[in-house]
Amino acid sequence: MRLLFLLFLGIELMALSVDPLLLKAQASIFPKIMLLDTNISNKTKDKKLILSIVYTDKEYVSAKTFKEMIETEYQDKLGELVLEVHLDNIKMFASTNDAAAYYIFDASSIKMMDVISHAKKKHRICFGYNYKDFDQNTLISLFVKEKTYIYLNKSALHEYGIKFTPIFYRIAKVIE
Repeated sequence: MRLLFLLFLGIELMALSVDPLLLKAQASIFPKIMLLDTNISNKTKDKKLILSIVYTDKEYVSAKTFKEMIETEYQDKLGELVLEVHLDNIKMFASTNDAAAYYIFDASSIKMMDVISHAKKKHRICFGYNYKDFDQNTLISLFVKEKTYIYLNKSALHEYGIKFTPIFYRIAKVIE
């Protein structure tokens, strides 16, 4: 059954050229990175940590799959906090969205730039599916090859005004 699910998932994600292995790694690692923000307690409400997956219409299936992967991995708990994963269509995204972090698949669209600007203004992490989105100022991405690399966009770090625990700077690969 699990093999059938992974096969179906791979076929669905390939339609948008989303790598299921990379998505699974991101689902496992990105929520943990949220906890490494030294100011995370000010970005939670009632012990709830919210990750907002912002998607376009064509990214909906991938966004839904990513959400399910995170929920399966964490079962709504992240440390002492309740982890909530929200799906937010870019058409409905508003500056009142107050998630602790944002995830986007493709930062090249004008509307996604609004999400990145909002994240910077609110000092929230903006994860990107692809580290090539660093040109659009996403903050963190992941790369899977023989090893898994966490990439941190050094040029955007100051703009976001986020400080991470020292261990994060030792494990992340800083990209200028």
